[in-house]
Amino acid sequence: MTALKTRITTPRTPPKARPRARTPGRAPGTPAVGLVLPAALDAFHTLNRPRYDAYARAHLDPEAAQAAVRTAFGLLAANWNYVLAQPSPAALAWDQLVACTQSRTHPVPGIDTGDPLRYDARVLHDLMNQSVDAIAHATGHHPSKIRYLLEPRPLRAHHLLGNGA
Repeated sequence: MTALKTRITTPRTPPKARPRARTPGRAPGTPAVGLVLPAALDAFHTLNRPRYDAYARAHLDPEAAQAAVRTAFGLLAANWNYVLAQPSPAALAWDQLVACTQSRTHPVPGIDTGDPLRYDARVLHDLMNQSVDAIAHATGHHPSKIRYLLEPRPLRAHHLLGNGA
């Protein structure tokens, strides 16, 4: 009976907390995220955050741009399994950024807004000096499509009709 009483009255020492491992690939000085992200989302964030930040700053003041990018990544994180199930996760993520920055309603002056993807490609290329491959990676579209959108090609009637007129 005394052995049982000793076990009950002896306070147990809680196990020591393990130190949290630093997320691999995060640059020094980058604020730590308060939750553990899936590795694919963490990689996506690391690769795209600078470009997303720059695009947002082209359309918004610095504080609003930071909030828009944070919101976009938060929405992506909350729906990450759905994002990964899409044919082009990068295109869906880009559309989310565009929606959060409201860049369609506040376009950069002097850039044609007739074609939304052409507009985005122009902003990334002309204002941010991004390569065709970088733009394709960010927007989730093939580099040949981005190259086509960036090349000035006025269409003439004889090109459309094929009769050389």
